[in-house]
Amino acid sequence: MARNKAATVYAELAGAEPTPRKPAPAPAAKVWTWAELHRQYQAMIAAPRWVNRRLKAPSPGTCDDVRLTFAKAPLQALHSKALTNLGRPTLQAARDQITGHRAREKMVAYFKAAMSWAADKHPDDSGLADVPPWWEKLSAGDPDPAEMQAIESRRAALLAAKAAFSIDHLAEVMLRHENYCAGRNGGEKISPGIRWGLWWVSHTANRRFSTVKFERGNFMPSDEFGPQGWGRAMWPPEVMKARLGFWLPLPPETVHIAASSVADWRQLVNDEQGASHPDSRWVFASTVRVRDDDDKDRSVYPNSLNRHLQRMRAAGDLKDLPDLWLHLIRSVAANFLDNMKGLPSVASSLMLAHTVPKDSKDEAAPTTREFYLTSQRMDLKADAMRAWTEALMTSYSKRGGKYPTPSETGRARRKSKPIADASH
Repeated sequence: MARNKAATVYAELAGAEPTPRKPAPAPAAKVWTWAELHRQYQAMIAAPRWVNRRLKAPSPGTCDDVRLTFAKAPLQALHSKALTNLGRPTLQAARDQITGHRAREKMVAYFKAAMSWAADKHPDDSGLADVPPWWEKLSAGDPDPAEMQAIESRRAALLAAKAAFSIDHLAEVMLRHENYCAGRNGGEKISPGIRWGLWWVSHTANRRFSTVKFERGNFMPSDEFGPQGWGRAMWPPEVMKARLGFWLPLPPETVHIAASSVADWRQLVNDEQGASHPDSRWVFASTVRVRDDDDKDRSVYPNSLNRHLQRMRAAGDLKDLPDLWLHLIRSVAANFLDNMKGLPSVASSLMLAHTVPKDSKDEAAPTTREFYLTSQRMDLKADAMRAWTEALMTSYSKRGGKYPTPSETGRARRKSKPIADASH
């Protein structure tokens, strides 16, 4: 500083113009790193957002999937890199370190979605305003020969299972399920949420997540707009795969399933914790208490119902029956209903909450979605539910099955032995 000032003074005394100093370089613009985009993108998908002129609810499943995918070591290693310093070779190298073709597909899909969102919504902050979208050409690559064979084997097994399993097999499973539950007491006793949860899935073919996230406040034992004795189940958009609110008409037998789950849970809690313990929010509530958090209100865990079937098979109770997992029931129901004479083909899709094609003559106009019949098509859903549940329960009865009833009788249990509901 002193030398520069002295030089300026000497120049002025000599009558010469001082030598101009070069301007200091502008500080480099700060752009997002991959860690920042990682954080921003996960915060965005975890909140409601506006998509296609409609409010889209967040998906807990997708949020978990993105979080687990971005937590993989090859992507964690890129955290300090600016987005402008990433490129296809870098991402391909990271991709190739991930084991499993499906995992690589998820990694590429979520990375592309995050980068496109940053370029579209935050072009300046991310530094991607003038960057060609090189990430759009990323691909997961092909599976290796062993993975190809495994994928084909799984596909063949799935097709075989769909062809082999029928509504009569499901009725036999429910018969054995009742016997299995009745034969376990004390610490091995099957909880109400599991026992009645499997009955619910067999009657409704609901996905496991919407089953366990069925709230008591959305259960109507009696529906004023439905047939005599029928009820209604309702789910908000955030619970459904299609992110649309869904209603389902419930025949009396299905109303009984939900009501029995609530009643059995209440009696079990009364026995173990007293009548003053608050009610659960869930129709299929968990009975497991977590250490240091005993009052946490939990639904049965989504995987618990599948785990119950696995335990039945391991115990030999599903011997001589084709393989079954919960989602397969949806295929069995769809096949049965699609072949039911007199039932419109769209009825099975409506009952199963599939997305109905927009050119279908049976689809309701989006502008009338709030109406009972024209939006939720409760009349067609009721036809499908009636056909499915009657056929299932007829087959169940022919096998000697007795109508399921609440099993909790108010007998006290030792509090030291929690009831097994496989929730965790």
